[in-house]
Amino acid sequence: MEDAAMARPGLAIQAGTVPLAVQVAQEAERRGLASFWSSEFYDRSAVVTLAAAAAATSRIRLGSAIAWGLGRTPVTLATEFRSLAELAPGRITLGLGTGNQQVIADWHGADERRPAARLAELVPLIRRIWELDTTAVEHDGEFYRCRLAADPLLPAWPLADADASGQRGHSRPAILVAGGRRPMISAAGAVADGLIGLPLCSRAFVEEKVRPALDAAAARAGRAGPIPITGVIICAVGEHSAQARVFAAQQVAVFAARPSAAPLMAFHGFGAEAADIRDALARRDVPAAVAAVSDRMLDVLAAYGTPKEALERYAAMFDGLYDEPLLFCAGKGMPQGGFRDSLMAVCEAFAS
Repeated sequence: MEDAAMARPGLAIQAGTVPLAVQVAQEAERRGLASFWSSEFYDRSAVVTLAAAAAATSRIRLGSAIAWGLGRTPVTLATEFRSLAELAPGRITLGLGTGNQQVIADWHGADERRPAARLAELVPLIRRIWELDTTAVEHDGEFYRCRLAADPLLPAWPLADADASGQRGHSRPAILVAGGRRPMISAAGAVADGLIGLPLCSRAFVEEKVRPALDAAAARAGRAGPIPITGVIICAVGEHSAQARVFAAQQVAVFAARPSAAPLMAFHGFGAEAADIRDALARRDVPAAVAAVSDRMLDVLAAYGTPKEALERYAAMFDGLYDEPLLFCAGKGMPQGGFRDSLMAVCEAFAS
């Protein structure tokens, strides 16, 4: 980056194949980005992607942004991410989310009621399952029942390097909860190691809405703050500004149409644009949805343009806002070759 004081971002991707994701993780590591994060959909597993990326890299931190929290049992989640942490010690972060009610009920066949409360019970339970080498789990909660005997023959996790005080501790993944509405933000503040903010969070929205809600939830739970925020920033880099604008607008349109974005759309007065985007997507008219994304929306919600322009927009709108900033690139609707080129351009533009 041109500004040495600028926070070193990570890279989060959605869509694309597992081999492409591995190639991008290697490029992000080579370029000195802080981390690589994979989401999951019904076409690709975050866990399998991260396992492949862990085997192909050696330094870069890896995380799920996000993995389905309610489509797996607590034991399955604990087992999968314990395995990832053994594959890449000290490099794994577990980011959990639920998706909307349709995803929970129709994709996973799970109970869609009170998803935030379910995650608030799930996160501490995963941590307890990770302690099975010393402590049994006897849990009869509102949403989960889990009984596991302690197993002293279970290998303890590799010890982390000694900290400044000389103490050594088990190296286990941090658990983050993703959300953009108050119930999920409150769950993160109450039990998680951090919040993953949804795409489309502007600086003003984070400072005036997200951070106060997160801090209030932590205070109610008796936790010392502040709780870290991992921020997801829509990013598109191209040789020409117009090319990058189309890709950024396509990503903004996808998320602006979702119910979870409604508070932010209202906060910034983007309601008319969001309505036009929803109408266009309902007609499956993607070009019209992209055209409905105004310059005003992009200037607030995305870092895009030529490499120089994208860096300038990032510095002006997002630098210093998040504890960990993630440049987000979603490839839905893009040819694999074009998506790959876009991801490589982001890595090059934001290289340390």
